[in-house]
Amino acid sequence: MKIHYAYYNQYKNGIDIAFADKTLLFLSCAVAEDGLHTTPNSQRLIDNLAIDDPLTYAALALDGELQGWADAMDEDWEP
Repeated sequence: MKIHYAYYNQYKNGIDIAFADKTLLFLSCAVAEDGLHTTPNSQRLIDNLAIDDPLTYAALALDGELQGWADAMDEDWEP
């Protein structure tokens, strides 16, 4: 399914997603991030991604690639 629209819902801490076939889905950030191994830096970047680019966050979470993305962000970070 193709994601048509997504936005961060600050009151529920999740992403409201509308698919092209008019299906609606709520993706809880707490559930999507449950079990992720993050550092303070990668957690900050994941939080920013959910707020600033919810479409990418939703795609990564639904594809199971959120951990890989967090790991890549930690590898690119230099203090």
